[in-house]
Amino acid sequence: MLELLFLVALISWAVVSVLQYLAALPAAPTLLAAAVIMPVLGLVRARTIAGQRRIDFARRKLKAPLPPERFYWPATRRWLGRRTLLAAILAAATWPVALIWPAQARLDLHSVVGWVAAALAIAALAEAAAGLWLYVKTSQRFNRQTPGLIGWLRRGLYRLSDNHEFLAEEPLPREKRKREAVY
Repeated sequence: MLELLFLVALISWAVVSVLQYLAALPAAPTLLAAAVIMPVLGLVRARTIAGQRRIDFARRKLKAPLPPERFYWPATRRWLGRRTLLAAILAAATWPVALIWPAQARLDLHSVVGWVAAALAIAALAEAAAGLWLYVKTSQRFNRQTPGLIGWLRRGLYRLSDNHEFLAEEPLPREKRKREAVY
């Protein structure tokens, strides 16, 4: 019990230390605005993109069979992957600018650059998060092993636990089951 309390206290101390460090930065208002605005904007963008590209079935629970949009998924997947990658590159380029020249209440060149960079960084990060979420969620509808990273994780969890649910398969009867060696 004492070890658990120590771990909780250690993790709490680390979180508080990181939050104090971030609050002391000149770009703290930008980070706070991003923490509040980005999830809401990402959800709105995900719904908008899903409606535009006919992949709104990713949000609903489906019964078999899959909708006809599955035939358009390969083209939509490439489009969504390129859009997400472009948004991630834009976010990676604008966040350092937003942190170097933080947005301030005055109206000079550095502050205006900071405001524009912060707006672009938040919008690009929300777009990248929305695209990634849609990509993973829709890919999972068609194949539980995609994208590749999730497939590796599922196969690893299956090997560790011998649980058929990680591979989205029906379990074998007990007499046909063979325990795989883990060690």
